[in-house]
Amino acid sequence: MAYVTSRKDLDNEVLLLFPIPLYTSSMIYYEEDLEALGLGKVLDGLEEEMRSNILKHARTLARVQPELAFHFLLKFQHLLRRIKLEDLGKWVSLALDLYDSQGLNSATEFVLGMDSHPLFIRHWGKGVSFHDVYGILLNYLHGLGTREVALEGGAAHYTDVATIYMPERIALYPDRGPNFLLYKVMVTHKFAQLKLGTYRLDLNKAGALEKALKELYGQPVSPNIPSDLSRFLHLFPDPELARDIFVFADTIRIEKWMGDNYPGLYRELRKLKKQLGLRREKSRVLPSRSQVMETLLYWWLTDTPISSGDALMMKVAEKMRDSLLSLARKERSVEDVAETTASLYNFMEELPGPYQAVEEVPYIGELRPEEAEVGRRRKRESTRLKFRQELARLVGDLPEPTELRIEVSTKEPAPPGPKTPQQQEVPRQLFVDGNPVPAPEGMQRIIEEICEDLGCIPSSYLAVTDDMSGHCFRPLCRVPDEDEVLPEQAQGTGYVLPEQGEGICAIDEWDYRRQGYRKRWALLRVTTAPSGVPDFADETLKRYHGMVLRIKRQFERIRMGQTLLRRQKDGDEVDLDAAVEAVTDLHAGLCPSDRVFARLARNKRDIATAFLIDLSGSTSGWINEVARASLLILSEAMQVLQDRFAIYGFSGRTRKRCELFRIKGIYEPYGETVKRRIANLRALEYTRLGPPIRHLTKLLTQVEARTRLLITLSDGKPDDYDGYNGDYGIEDTRQALIEAKRLGIHPFCITIDKAEHSYLSHMYGAVNYVFIDDLSKLPTKVPEIYRKLTT
Repeated sequence: MAYVTSRKDLDNEVLLLFPIPLYTSSMIYYEEDLEALGLGKVLDGLEEEMRSNILKHARTLARVQPELAFHFLLKFQHLLRRIKLEDLGKWVSLALDLYDSQGLNSATEFVLGMDSHPLFIRHWGKGVSFHDVYGILLNYLHGLGTREVALEGGAAHYTDVATIYMPERIALYPDRGPNFLLYKVMVTHKFAQLKLGTYRLDLNKAGALEKALKELYGQPVSPNIPSDLSRFLHLFPDPELARDIFVFADTIRIEKWMGDNYPGLYRELRKLKKQLGLRREKSRVLPSRSQVMETLLYWWLTDTPISSGDALMMKVAEKMRDSLLSLARKERSVEDVAETTASLYNFMEELPGPYQAVEEVPYIGELRPEEAEVGRRRKRESTRLKFRQELARLVGDLPEPTELRIEVSTKEPAPPGPKTPQQQEVPRQLFVDGNPVPAPEGMQRIIEEICEDLGCIPSSYLAVTDDMSGHCFRPLCRVPDEDEVLPEQAQGTGYVLPEQGEGICAIDEWDYRRQGYRKRWALLRVTTAPSGVPDFADETLKRYHGMVLRIKRQFERIRMGQTLLRRQKDGDEVDLDAAVEAVTDLHAGLCPSDRVFARLARNKRDIATAFLIDLSGSTSGWINEVARASLLILSEAMQVLQDRFAIYGFSGRTRKRCELFRIKGIYEPYGETVKRRIANLRALEYTRLGPPIRHLTKLLTQVEARTRLLITLSDGKPDDYDGYNGDYGIEDTRQALIEAKRLGIHPFCITIDKAEHSYLSHMYGAVNYVFIDDLSKLPTKVPEIYRKLTT
């Protein structure tokens, strides 16, 4: 059969959604094939409202990936038996999010899998979805006392120290209440593991435990095992049994802590435990060791006496119960739990046969010491860098000596009242050249994290770069020497950014084709722009000296703008009109007004501005030089106004590597350091506008100001290597600007693009941009535009 690629039916709205031929993962479809499948008639007979709704969602899918629309139209009738029509938009968004993050195969599996797909179950299954209660649980976790730990859904319930992973859905009970309570207890249990140091087992503190276990069992343990907890479990012949015993014992310790600190939640937990105990499977035939473990779990969950038909198992279970109860009588450390685990395992040795894992208790979850150690080390490095940043900020505010020595007191004076050993060990101040300096609140929280993890602040932390030794170092804010030239590529990078890297933000991006956001789509790294040599700044300010003085005088008139306030109770001069009225009232026998003065009131400016500078490759050469000169002149002039302002430059290559360079922070003083950064600005790569606009919008919303401006200086349309161009880039930038306006930020664009500017009117609005056709006028135009925007 000869297939043709020209269309025969130009009136069928469904068939017009697809290119001809239509390429899918399994085969190629021509128009005849689509007609044979009945695709052109799938909407026939539907009510108009449903028909238009289905067509709208099919069109959204087809714009992004026609194959998804193809499968959707063949399956939508089955889908609508499982979800409501009004939920179709959410379903389409999930399919496209999967396509963005995992590719076509995963998205196709979601579309074809219907209600059997895990993501479908998460959102439309029975019970309570983690997605629906995420915000409540995250606020609850913060209320428990940590903002450093993330909360995410996953296939299993555990923590890797940096994140607590929760099941996507809980449907153990028909009612919402018990299911949500189970989520709440899960978060509390994992938080307690972190707070009480479950993953911080130190075998050196456990006396001769490791040596005794090696002599008793003789198990070979690899020296490459990263954590003490993992190594401890591998000292036993059956690490799985040792792990289950340890988790059980540690949970009893955790519940003691919950009872002491959260008695209301603990009372609810006791009721929940009884229900969980009664739900446990009783029909399985288990080996003797597993039967004892199941007996102990049932006793602990239901608070009923231990019973067993076998005398030996009964004896072992009772001895293990007594040891476990000792953990609940007073506060215990994780090393105490390890000692108890060794004793309980020894009791189990009296029983014959292997151990088969018993059914998990839902809210306890899994113990993953290897992943926790990786997360702990990653978190430790992040904390170290944060401490160094706080230290640099602290020392930077002090008078600058030629050399600094930072120390931590080894004996911190104990505060009055009841104390714990941990509280006494956390320092509240640092010593700079022997003088005590109180730790600011932000630094104090970091110090507490470090002490909780390591027990003290290592001397290596008391330096701000890795090539410094000990805790002696020279001034922190070093600028390049006069004869030092930074490389051209100092601001750029040649790799994809890691999503969890330091200073990296994952930012949503608007896809106009689906009328929805691509979640965490672009990775934006914020760094400080490197400094250059001062020659350019000095030469520029010398060349434009007269212009700078003229602009400063203009700005001085703005700053000194005054208003004459009449009819005041006090003032610098008499208000003649008010005085004449007062005398007239007095002669007429009326009570005269005492508001007979006038005074000049200075207009108070309350403005915060962020300047966003395009550093794309097209700004190289003359454009870059003039842009740098404009920034220097503007910055010099704005010192007169005393307005708060920030300067950031942006560039990047693909959504996986967007760069934002801090040239001047909003509260950073303008000086030599900022001048050198401006002097070193270079043209880099592409113009992905959405991510930097969204990030600066977030920064500006944190500034208290009556007027907040976001001024972009660019030479062209949004553009990037991976298809961020044309309508896609324009619509994402427009959406980012709409988001800024909704938050009370006024965006404005200064462009030197010589092409037609209809896209600027579409993005910014007809009066919110200006085109400068003569590039040489840019240094005078930028301050003039700012003056008009702020007066």
